Amino acid sequence: MMLEKMKCIKQTLALVMMILLTGCFATTAKYEEMLSSWVGSTEQQLVGSWGVPDGLYKTGGAVYLTYYEANSGYTPARAPTSSVTNVVGGTAITQYYGGSSGSSYSRSCKTTFTIVSGIIQAWAHKGNNCKSK
Repeated sequence: MMLEKMKCIKQTLALVMMILLTGCFATTAKYEEMLSSWVGSTEQQLVGSWGVPDGLYKTGGAVYLTYYEANSGYTPARAPTSSVTNVVGGTAITQYYGGSSGSSYSRSCKTTFTIVSGIIQAWAHKGNNCKSK
């Protein structure tokens, strides 16, 4: 009985920790929730908070304000973490384990707000880095 109770407590703690940790990560869903909170706000409020937009387009009574963010970089290689040397037929052969090769990355997010009569009506985004905490 006591063992079952301990197992249940451990499972509950693991679930709680997983939920808490998930809340710490940036997500697209949180970004969309934040964007939705802007619907109904004024163009002036948006520009006051986000700054001058990177793009502006007007057509048919609507204004489209676009914000763009991009970055790229390189994650350097990591050296092997361990090695094993074996002697085969009088020849030493060393095998390396762990480490990683380097890699480059590119991240971007383009967000566009639709404004009619000075009020934000809608938003859209695309890119691989449209995330919010």
